Parts: sequence; structure tokens; C-alpha cells
Amino acid sequence: MKKRIVITAFVCLSGGMACSDGGNNGLQPVETTVRLEGSIGLSSRAVIGSGYADALAVCFARQDETVPQSGTYGAWHVCKAVRNGGDGRQPILFTVPQFYPVDGRTIRMQGYFPMEGETVEADTAAGMVQFTVDGTTDIMATDFLNGNAYTPFNTCIFYHLLTQIQLVCYSRDADKWGSVTQIDVENVHTRQQLTFSVVPPFLTDVSSATDIKIVSVPDMPVFPIPEIEEEEELPDPQGIVLLPVSGGSYRLQIVTTKDGRGNETETTSEVAIGVEGGFLTGKSHVISLLFTEESQIKTTFVGVAAWTEHDEVDIPI
Repeated sequence: MKKRIVITAFVCLSGGMACSDGGNNGLQPVETTVRLEGSIGLSSRAVIGSGYADALAVCFARQDETVPQSGTYGAWHVCKAVRNGGDGRQPILFTVPQFYPVDGRTIRMQGYFPMEGETVEADTAAGMVQFTVDGTTDIMATDFLNGNAYTPFNTCIFYHLLTQIQLVCYSRDADKWGSVTQIDVENVHTRQQLTFSVVPPFLTDVSSATDIKIVSVPDMPVFPIPEIEEEEELPDPQGIVLLPVSGGSYRLQIVTTKDGRGNETETTSEVAIGVEGGFLTGKSHVISLLFTEESQIKTTFVGVAAWTEHDEVDIPI
């Protein structure tokens, strides 16, 4: 199931329904102000910002029909918005108020997060926005919204566009490996593009050679590898990383304080992780890393779990 943020839209008339001067009592279109209230799902609060109690910056790309019912649209432009902080449904306010055209023309909008920053670059002329994946920041977008003064759109859902990987480290002979000091992911295609109006929303890889980088598993302290016997339950994940969807596998570089034979020497081990059919958008995949007595690391796909937030994870130290 895709994790989502549910945004309920309420359209408030800016004035009463007008009547024509010629005695025609038919209703005329009136300009309406789009007002949004948003609820942040429990599964997304920590990932999408510094905390749901704080104001959250989102963005909507907008395109207006040039002539009523023509199906022809003008240029895209970007509408910044802020969701007020707090529990439950809170207002989402556009920095510049947004209106439906008075003549009944349709508008098209698509929301996305994050709104701006060094990792976000919108190109309204091309009708797209590009993001740089850093392993930490969630990337989300809504479906394509269509509405006018007569039939306004009412709801939208923000979908996760990355995949999440949870890493569980353990050993039967932990003293030979010591502690994990760092885990990096090799060859991550960090430049990803969202094209407006594509339904359902998805990211396209537009990485150049310089955009293919090593991404570190974020917020992971140095921790001793837990020793777990075969019949014992696995520990909680020690590292979580957000990555573009991969059709195959990723390779990890794992740095430990010992070499797997008990020698006190910093050691970097490389290991491939994968899932049959590839890692999936909006899913969280649990991968176990067994540090063996033979100085090797064996990987196993444990299963698909609920999307986990960085702020909700207790890292064993």
C-alpha cells in the first residue's frame, strides 16, 4: 500500500452567485479562492520535514486553460504554499492566493515536496522539476488535479516516489567484527525528474556521469554489531536510507573496526543487496546483513515493512 498524505480541499466562494442584468436568472460563474486543509499521515511526519508540529513548505505547479473547454493550456508556473504546524487537519495557505478563472476555464495543478532548496530545481518552461537524492530527504508528489469554478477539485494524495531500505546488522560471532562505523551505497543515480501531468506521478532518472555518486546511510552512529543466536529474533534496523527505485540491486560499502577475524584494523567490505523484481516505489524493504565467522557478510531480503521515519527509530548504541 502506498503511504500517503491526505489533503482535503475546500473551495470558498469569493462572492455570491451573480445574476445577469438582462433579467436572466441563470447562475453566472464566479471567481473562487482555493483553500486547503491538510492532514499529515502518521507514517510520513518525520520524513517530510523537521517535524509535523512545524510549518511545512510544499509547492504546486499550475497551468491554466487558454480558452474555456478548449483543452489547450498555457505555461506552467509554480505556487508556493505552507501547511500550518499542528496535529490533525491544518490549513495549507498559498503564498500568493490562487483562484479559479471567472470565465470557467479549467486549471491543472500538481503538488510536490520538497518545495525548494539546493536539491530542487523547477523548470516551468519544460514542465518539470528535478531533485537531487541525498538518502535522507523524502520526495513526494500528488496526482494530476483538474478543476474550474463549476467543478473544483477537492482532494489530493501525496505519494512517496522513492524506495526505503532498512538495514539490520547482526552476527553469530560479533567480537570478530567489532563495530560498524559507516555504511555507504555505491552508484546511486542522484538526479531524478518529476514531469508535471504524468499520472501516476513517478521519477525519471536524468543523472549524468557526475550525478552517479556514493550516498551514505544517514544519521547512523557507530554501533557494536549485536550478537544474535540462530533462534533469536533479529534486532531493529540500525540504518535507513531513501533511494531511487532500482530495477536490480545496490552495492554497499560497510566499514567495521575489525576485519572479521578479530584483528583491530578498519575494514571495508562490499556486498550487494537486492530484491526479486527490484526495489519498489513507496515500499520499505528490510535487508538483513549477517556478519559471518568466515569474514563474509551474507544478505537476506526479510520482507516489505511499514514505511519507517528516521525520527522514530531508536538506534542501538
